[in-house]
Amino acid sequence: MKISKLFLIAGAMLCAITTTGAHAVTKCVALNSSTTCTSSPTQYQYHTDWADTCTTNGVSTPISGIGICSSTKGAYQYATATKLDISSTSDDNKYCWCRMISPAVSRWVYSSYSSAGVCAQLCAANCATNVRDLAAFRSALFRYLSD
Repeated sequence: MKISKLFLIAGAMLCAITTTGAHAVTKCVALNSSTTCTSSPTQYQYHTDWADTCTTNGVSTPISGIGICSSTKGAYQYATATKLDISSTSDDNKYCWCRMISPAVSRWVYSSYSSAGVCAQLCAANCATNVRDLAAFRSALFRYLSD
């Protein structure tokens, strides 16, 4: 009887130890096309990262993302994509795509195109500007959010 009681206690302790570490986390961030955002896009020239502070219903949320130059052309302005291609021919990487990475991960959103050199200089700044100024861009960026 003592041995079975000991196994029962040890089993209960093992179960408690292995199950207490997992807790779900839910992010409550209201981001939509009517959100207003502020940024200083010129500081993102020649960078891949960008940031804005967005406010919805009086609640401010810092957001950050990346802008890359790809050889994938968007089908239309503010088209979204789940993956992009980069060409080994650098001149082909002239299409700017933006992605929010915090507080949630968005799809890639097509921003603009130009030469590869201009894209490398201005893509992240263009992303920050579009988030700040264009409701249609924000709508595309915030439409399919995931963690």
